Amino acid sequence: MFRLASQTDPDMHDRLPASSTGNAPAPASAPAQRRAAPVRRLLAVYGALLLVGGLALGAVAGVVSAATTPLGHVDGQAVTEAGRGADLFLTSCAACHGVQGAGTANGPDIRNAGAALADFMLRTGRMPLANPGAPAQRGTPYFSNADRQALVAYVASLGNGPAIPNVVTSGADVRAGWDLFTANCAACHGPAGGGGAVGGGFVAPALNKADATTVGEAVITGPAPMPRFSFSPDQLDSLAAYVAFLRDAPHPGGATSPEVGPVTEGFIAGVTLLGLLLVARWVGVRRDTAGDPLAEEAAGDPHRTGAGTASDPADDQGDPTGGRG
Repeated sequence: MFRLASQTDPDMHDRLPASSTGNAPAPASAPAQRRAAPVRRLLAVYGALLLVGGLALGAVAGVVSAATTPLGHVDGQAVTEAGRGADLFLTSCAACHGVQGAGTANGPDIRNAGAALADFMLRTGRMPLANPGAPAQRGTPYFSNADRQALVAYVASLGNGPAIPNVVTSGADVRAGWDLFTANCAACHGPAGGGGAVGGGFVAPALNKADATTVGEAVITGPAPMPRFSFSPDQLDSLAAYVAFLRDAPHPGGATSPEVGPVTEGFIAGVTLLGLLLVARWVGVRRDTAGDPLAEEAAGDPHRTGAGTASDPADDQGDPTGGRG
């Protein structure tokens, strides 16, 4: 009857004890609880070890990531760790500049060269040299961008040299740049930026490949034999803007002056003067022979010389007909 009542009366099911419905386990005995306590402690210790291990692994991963994460930015791109730059310096630069950059008989001290000069030399392919006596001329960069930036970061860490300037030509005063260029640069680089010899075996390079950053780095560092200038940021922007104008200037008149040497106008004047002298000489010869039939005939016939002309051998024997027809 009990089972039948529980099956037919819904309220009877709700009034039954929980243990009889199977919804909750019977309370454990004290010995069972004592046996379960060590298991719970073991699980707690295991969880703590997992937590500590995870934190330790995270810390190690952070250290490794920091060792391979760029330390800063040079020329808008991330540089690799200083250790990479040091390795590159030892293999490619230390033979001439010394292990600590203090210089040797084959290369100058670069401890205070700074990021600006290091980036200028490496980015324009002037360094490293094939041999210590070779001229430092623009060429193809030897290092990749990442390696170059690592080297720049390392050289910058050796001393207190100038940083890479942030040169902005947009909106700069091109006329002020022209004044600066004329007063400080044209004597060596030429009025049109074509470059030229400056004496002592040195050559001022052409500026047709110099971007704004290159101009700024050269001006504030003074790579030999160029002197170092102290321009304000605005002046540097204006000068770089004028150099860019020289490179991209329109030539509506057609042919432009030859951009070779620091005295382009003098070269053109010399050629023009030589042409005028040749014309004057030719006119003078024409005037001297004017009115003289023999001279005019000699001037017109290269086989005749002097005031007279050589006679035809037949004329020396006279006219065999005696002038008779």
